Amino acid sequence: MSTSTGSNSTRTLLAIALLGAFTAPACVTSTEGEKMQADISALRTRLDDIDKRDKEYKEQVVRLRKVLDQATALLTRNSADVGAKAAKAEQDIAALQGRIEEIAHNVEQAERQAADDRARLETRFAALEQTQTKIVDRVAPEMPGDKDQLWTQAGQRLASGQRDDGRRFYRVFIQRFPQDPRAPQAYLAIAMSFVQESKYANAVGELQKVLNTYPASPEVPEAMWQLSLSFVQLHFCTDARSLLGDLVKRYPRSPRAADAKGELKSIAKLPKSACTS
Repeated sequence: MSTSTGSNSTRTLLAIALLGAFTAPACVTSTEGEKMQADISALRTRLDDIDKRDKEYKEQVVRLRKVLDQATALLTRNSADVGAKAAKAEQDIAALQGRIEEIAHNVEQAERQAADDRARLETRFAALEQTQTKIVDRVAPEMPGDKDQLWTQAGQRLASGQRDDGRRFYRVFIQRFPQDPRAPQAYLAIAMSFVQESKYANAVGELQKVLNTYPASPEVPEAMWQLSLSFVQLHFCTDARSLLGDLVKRYPRSPRAADAKGELKSIAKLPKSACTS
């Protein structure tokens, strides 16, 4: 508005000057006429410049107003976008919190179920051991009382294919003479009889007894080796690798150490479908 007002005032002054020039006395000299003409031309040029600047100012105002409108629209849109994104983030966080609570609840239920299953299995295992002990007690009186004869007959029965009888004789031997140096060998013999029947889970139980009951016996490297092979048969590759690595580390001079290194390479080449863990 100030630019337009200034322009109008300038035009008024110029108009008055021109009017004064034309209403002056008619008798003027040529020199005065030329000067008046020059003044008129200068005033017209100045008027044109003012009109030009006024037009430029108006155009600048239009451009600035357009930019301001665009900036205002952008700010409004961004504010709306930020609000929408914030609302979406709150929804996502709420969903994640709900999912975390659900997972925690499922884990808690699974842990309780596992504890119940473990308790049932332990109860069942204890019952089986009692039953086994009763069977041994019934068979024991018919077995040789001499330690060496009992050991010999246990081996003979396994060798002749009477695996159930051979295992019973070895179990009686372990029960009667747990401190005998051959007790770990008896567990190994029982385990190998299960391996011959492809009952690898049973073999694992017997081999583990060697490691747990007689950890310092010479039979430990062999038990570790056979246990790792049974783990592979059961598709427990991770357990097998761990056991083989421990065998190499603890018994580097054992003949089974070299076998363990070779078996580790073989396990590494197995397809993923051959291992469940």
